[in-house]
Amino acid sequence: MIALQTLVFLVGGCANPEVINDGDVEARVVIPKLAATRTVVSAIDPDGDGVYQYETRELTDVRLLGPVYVGAYGAIDTISFRYPHPTMGPIIGGGIGDTFPYGGETVGRLDFACYELVSCKVTTGRFKDYSDLLDHFRNNLGIPMKDGFGSEVVSPEAMRAWCYDYFSATSDTEMSFIGEDVLDFTEDGDNYVADITLHHTNRVDGMSLWGFMDAPELNVDQIDVNGAFTTCGQTYGRSVDEYNSEFTEGGSFFDILNRPSTYIQYEDWVSDGLTTVAFDADMVQTEVPDVKFTYHHQEEQ
Repeated sequence: MIALQTLVFLVGGCANPEVINDGDVEARVVIPKLAATRTVVSAIDPDGDGVYQYETRELTDVRLLGPVYVGAYGAIDTISFRYPHPTMGPIIGGGIGDTFPYGGETVGRLDFACYELVSCKVTTGRFKDYSDLLDHFRNNLGIPMKDGFGSEVVSPEAMRAWCYDYFSATSDTEMSFIGEDVLDFTEDGDNYVADITLHHTNRVDGMSLWGFMDAPELNVDQIDVNGAFTTCGQTYGRSVDEYNSEFTEGGSFFDILNRPSTYIQYEDWVSDGLTTVAFDADMVQTEVPDVKFTYHHQEEQ
């Protein structure tokens, strides 16, 4: 009997009191157009000799929204940071504690668009076609697209041809970074809105939804860094070593929703932390809540 009681304790004594109810969670991301309003840089080549002049202007453009990360959490901490932040677990040995999200998803993800120049600078769901992407880099970021030989990629046809060769593709539908039918955001008054589904999430009644938008770097004095995202690691992703090219495509860090404060930087936008999700007795979600991004992080790190 003693042995049996000990076994019961070992199996059940440290069990998570929250029942695992794995499923989808629906929400709507609401981010102000102000988040997509930046001082952008246009590269102008008046003589056609590859010597650029730069002009700046203020512009509101949905292409200036980086990946939006949304997670489901047990609670929100409004004290430890300058912005609402998921409650963290124990901090052991210094550093940032883990937030232990129940699940998460993104509106737009980091992607590689064929050329080394754009590594860690492209988000899916923002560009209709090749022309849209080329225009963004030249006229919003001040970085004309260039191939591995340093020649400017001027025409969308040239980019398409290279992308097909690079990815061994035969159709634009295989290019996940473009497509009018896969654009994430629509306009709604002073906001951009997008539906989001957090798949395979541990659903807990009353849990919080929280997120942040990783804004692209925009610096009129250091143009080469423009378009970069802090959630992207230059050494992540597929390595390329062929012909005259040797680089890594870049990719997302693996702990973005576990330790988000590590990645939230100047110009990013953070949700208000007030969104909760309710379920009925059968664990059916009772409504689709809005995740509102109201906090503009303007403190230099």
